[in-house]
Parts: sequence; structure tokens; C-alpha cells
Amino acid sequence: MAGSHRAPRTPKPRTRQGRTAAVPAWAIVIAIVAALIPATVLTAQRFLDSADTPTSRNTDLPIPPVTPRASVQPSTAPSPTETAAPPAKLPRVAPAAPRRITVRGLIDSGFDDAVTGIEPSSASEVARWESRGSPGSPGNDTVYVVGEVDDGSAFADLPRLKDGSTVRITTDNGLLTYTVTASTQRNTGGLVSSPLFRKHKAGRLVLVGVRYDASGDPTGKAVVVTAQLSAAKRS
Repeated sequence: MAGSHRAPRTPKPRTRQGRTAAVPAWAIVIAIVAALIPATVLTAQRFLDSADTPTSRNTDLPIPPVTPRASVQPSTAPSPTETAAPPAKLPRVAPAAPRRITVRGLIDSGFDDAVTGIEPSSASEVARWESRGSPGSPGNDTVYVVGEVDDGSAFADLPRLKDGSTVRITTDNGLLTYTVTASTQRNTGGLVSSPLFRKHKAGRLVLVGVRYDASGDPTGKAVVVTAQLSAAKRS
């Protein structure tokens, strides 16, 4: 318009809020890396945990079921090593008075009259304790034979008998064989009242050798040999 005057336009100042700034590329890279770090750490931790824990595989064999203890029945069949051979059945020999006692190379004696105690009545022969059993198979009681243990007497070699030695007694009805199981030295005082004499056991033989000193007096000591019936033969 003629004659008009327009004042010059003054530009408005731009503020930071009003300006759209461009994002640098390096800032974008940093943001992406920061976002990936937690995921990477979590994946690594899971890998380490799985390495410590055994994993099941399809090729593993199934675990067999466990049989309850109560349902397992113990075997009643005896072990071969526990099976003992049955004892041999010996022929029956009627009990009778003994006639002779022998131990090969050591003893060979006839029998004197029976005695009532443990003091033999003869040095050259032995005697049976009359109140007890007679040799037989299986026998009726323990048989006790008494003799002297001196040089030249019937039981001079009785101390030489050991475990396993064989003693044979001959009767009118047969031959009885006994195997020695023990040999000891005992005091004669109270010997008759000891369990060895008080017990009654068929098939057992007890030999008592009484010791005397040089003057012929008993020393109070005796050799006691115990044996068990192991064989029998009828006449």
C-alpha cells in the first residue's frame, strides 16, 4: 500500500525444546550393547548351571524296581560247606567186663580185680572202677580204668598218650576202640567228686594213672586221659 510503512520482522529466538536434534550413531550402538548385556549374562549363567547338573539322556537304561526287603525269602537250603558228614553207625557190642587194654608200643596189660576207688591194687595190671560202666557199643556209662604210673608198672607210659592216640579194650563180646581227646595231670584229692567222674556218658573212657614216690607212697598226683568210642567189632 502506498504510503504505508511495515516494520521489519524480528525473528523469534529458538529454544532447545523446539528444536529436533539428530541422534549420533555412536549413541545408538551404545544403547544396543547395553540392552544385550543382561541377556548375555543370563545365558552364560544358565550354561554354567547346566554344566554342573547331570542331564538325562534318552539312551540311559531305566532304573530297576527295588524289591521290598520283607518280600525276600531267605534260602533254607544248607550250604555245602555247612553240611557235616553224619556220624558213623557203630556195630552194637553188648557191655562186658574188660579183659585186656592195649596201646600200640606203649601199653599192653590185663585186668586185675575191680577196685572201688582210684588206688590200683596191682602194679603189673590195671583195674576197672567197678561201680561204673563196662566197655560196650554204645555202652551204658563211662568206663574208668585205674593203674600205676611207675617204671615197670602197667601204666608207666600213660603220660605219652596224646590227642588222637588209639586205645583198644578187649572183652568177651568184642573189641572196642577209643580215640584220645585229652590228657592232663590232676590232683587225686577230690578227683572222684569232679564233674569228669560225676557225669555219666556212654562211650567215654577215662584212664587214671596214679603216681607213687620211691618209698611207694602216693604223691597225690595222677595222669588223667580221656577218650571216646570210635570203633567197635563183635567177636
